[in-house]
Amino acid sequence: MKHKTKTTLFNFENIYKAYQSCIKNKRATYNALVYEQNLLENLWALCEVLNSRNYHIGSSLCFLTSSPKLREIFAADFKDRVVHHLLINAIEGFYEKKFIYDVYNNRKKKGTHKAIQRAQYFMRKESVNYYLQLDIKGFFYNIDKNILYKKVANDISKSDLEFQDEILYLAHKIIYHDSTKNYRFRGNIEKLKQLPEHKTLFKIPKHKGLPIGNLSSQFFANVYMNDFDNFIKRELKVKYYIRYVDDFVLFDTSKERLQTLKHKIEVYLYENLSLTLRDDFKLKNINQGLDFLGYVVREHYTLVRKRVIKNYKFKKAKYLERYEKEEGKMDFELIKAFLAVQSSFTGHCKHANSYKLLKTQKIKDDQNEEKYCKNITTVWNTK
Repeated sequence: MKHKTKTTLFNFENIYKAYQSCIKNKRATYNALVYEQNLLENLWALCEVLNSRNYHIGSSLCFLTSSPKLREIFAADFKDRVVHHLLINAIEGFYEKKFIYDVYNNRKKKGTHKAIQRAQYFMRKESVNYYLQLDIKGFFYNIDKNILYKKVANDISKSDLEFQDEILYLAHKIIYHDSTKNYRFRGNIEKLKQLPEHKTLFKIPKHKGLPIGNLSSQFFANVYMNDFDNFIKRELKVKYYIRYVDDFVLFDTSKERLQTLKHKIEVYLYENLSLTLRDDFKLKNINQGLDFLGYVVREHYTLVRKRVIKNYKFKKAKYLERYEKEEGKMDFELIKAFLAVQSSFTGHCKHANSYKLLKTQKIKDDQNEEKYCKNITTVWNTK
């Protein structure tokens, strides 16, 4: 009589698939190259520690970014990023069926540009006259780990997913991991003191906060907000609603109705998710334009946000100042870094009506100008 071998999430095939997901667009990074030097040994070792329940999360790389604001980033070790992909590969399909359509962050075939297109589509509706734009205060730092894990455990235990024990083992490890206990800092550590206390994992209560910079944090943010999204759609009956992480917009024909909805949203977020809204909400007529995800969206055209242009000009000025100071004899890595900034800015502009803007910034657009640069007369003069 043949015995059926018990399958597990932690088999080599699943871990290798997770590794392949992890290295997409990441192969040239130092950590990925180091890991690949002994790839089979590393994957088998990961397989072994997971199956024996002896997996320990490694050291994170902590650093600060300053565009557009000073932010604290914790980047997981490459091995741990493989584990993040392993978990998400196992549960992504299940949660995709639970998520509403109009959530655009960290989802396949979504993203910022799809969100902008959708917002513009809603603004063209005859029944839409106003929008209410809200933002959650310190979102990632105020996610309650206990609430999040309870949601995940409840969802998974009621599902027909395979490997529920393994999924919950990883989810618990990742959600409750404290990145501040084991990290390496890159840059000037004194700058950490410039962060407000509610914007750093070093100062918030230990049962709160997910590290910005990990795929798992982005995914779990959507899990955390899923009941809220359904509250908006099913209970408040909001037909036109978009969310991207903690920035969300409701569209309606009535300004008064949107004001009423704002209060109900505040109550729900506080009572169910321990979250609060930022004070600087926007309740405007759609004719005033929607400042959303780096663009100013109007019914029939889209502009690049002025702050995005200002940030690019500032970086360009710093680069040119250094170029002149060093008489053109600049380090290749610095040149490459600026070209990456310019490429990112150009890519952002191409999703707006930006022909005049690119021309003003002396950036050549080699793509189809008709596709990206309609209604060029509507773009402001940025000189």
